[in-house]
Amino acid sequence: MDRDKFHLPGKHYFLSHSVGAQPKTMDAAMATGFADPWRREGAGVWDTWFETLALARAGLAPLIGADPNDLCLQSNVSSGISKILFSLPERTGRTKIVLSEDDFPTVGFALAQARRIGYELVFLPGGARLADPDAWAPAFEDDVQLVATTRVYSNSSVMAPAGEIARRAREAGVFSLLDVAQAAGAVPVRLNEWAPDFAVGTALKYLCGGPGAAFLWVQSDTAAQCAPMDVGWFSHENPFELDIRHFEYAQGAARYTGGTPSIAPAAGALAGFEIIGAHGIDAIYAHNQALLSRLFDGLPDGAVQSMMTEGARGSGVLVKVRDYDAAAADLAEAGVIHDTRQGLARLSVHLYNDENDIDALLAALTPHL
Repeated sequence: MDRDKFHLPGKHYFLSHSVGAQPKTMDAAMATGFADPWRREGAGVWDTWFETLALARAGLAPLIGADPNDLCLQSNVSSGISKILFSLPERTGRTKIVLSEDDFPTVGFALAQARRIGYELVFLPGGARLADPDAWAPAFEDDVQLVATTRVYSNSSVMAPAGEIARRAREAGVFSLLDVAQAAGAVPVRLNEWAPDFAVGTALKYLCGGPGAAFLWVQSDTAAQCAPMDVGWFSHENPFELDIRHFEYAQGAARYTGGTPSIAPAAGALAGFEIIGAHGIDAIYAHNQALLSRLFDGLPDGAVQSMMTEGARGSGVLVKVRDYDAAAADLAEAGVIHDTRQGLARLSVHLYNDENDIDALLAALTPHL
């Protein structure tokens, strides 16, 4: 679909679930939005850097179905979750936080800190059942403060019904948090339509934006109810007021900014946002799903250990091999870039993969199935 615009280590790059390939325009984006103005503009550099942040939000927003003003850039997903967690209003009787055993560990690690302030974590069983809205029923009880779900689970590739979960949570008076790290850039994400209270994600993976360019999205009505503890001068309504005795929360997502924002990751991420945006998420999704179908057609029954159902899967796959070390050696010899989970070959497809990549992958895997 678009190989020429990326640096692709190896011959066949199947690692987008971990680190999206680097756009060839990233160096120029970093220079334009960060490094060059730093060298030449002196104090005026902040105007350019603020523009870089605004451009990053504007470039990201349509890729996740959001408005730029509802986005706040973060250093990583964990930081965003922690800011959300310790911003929630106290509500009598709402003492539980519901998540699943299949969430990425950083989600659980961050949410577990809620035990310090009296919350109980409730873990729902993982697997394909997470695609069923009814499996989330315990999250909608009247003692639940927050339900955390993931649009695409990193190992199983199961897609949770994000919109329905958000709707049921809203009706039950439960705050909802959606992790889109494994979805953004590869799977349609419609935050304005689904209307969770919060969402977090990163540009590191299918958005091809590199580390440090994560994000937090919050509905404006929800933000008005919340008071983050992790604040700094950019969480202030007027950051340049510079009165140490006066703090007033900024409106909307900006109150979650904290201290001085990181400009370099935002500048670099613009390169990925521009390429992904030019193709469109729907086209990328269709392309990726067609490649997955080709891969699944070439694998024997039982080889795939992740979600296979079209329309219910993300862009990643786990493949069972007899001896992972032996398979990994042959995959490396064939130039297949991938990683592993629990002795399984872990792979993903994206817009720079094509049918030749799938055929090379199948040729390298087949002797080990």
